[in-house]
Amino acid sequence: MDQAGQVYFVMNGPSEFHVTGVIRDWDRTDRLSEIHVPTLITSGRYDESTPRINELLHNGIAGSEWVMFENSSHMAHIEEPELFLPLVQSFMERIEAQQQ
Repeated sequence: MDQAGQVYFVMNGPSEFHVTGVIRDWDRTDRLSEIHVPTLITSGRYDESTPRINELLHNGIAGSEWVMFENSSHMAHIEEPELFLPLVQSFMERIEAQQQ
């Protein structure tokens, strides 16, 4: 196992689906309110990052936007690029326009 693999294993464990490493109990949901930058949360209907998780993020980060892609798993940028790319571009353009 290379060094990066060793670090992943120590921190996470064998996989993201079986977390046994030192971050297994890491939780910062109580600090989400400290995020004060424009935040776009994206997820797919069939994502390992479930609607429950993303709703928690969205509710915890004031002013955040959450978009769920109905025909995607964890890779909406590849599975639904025709929707994902314009969404990100529009988000970035709105944020840049607000800063001018």
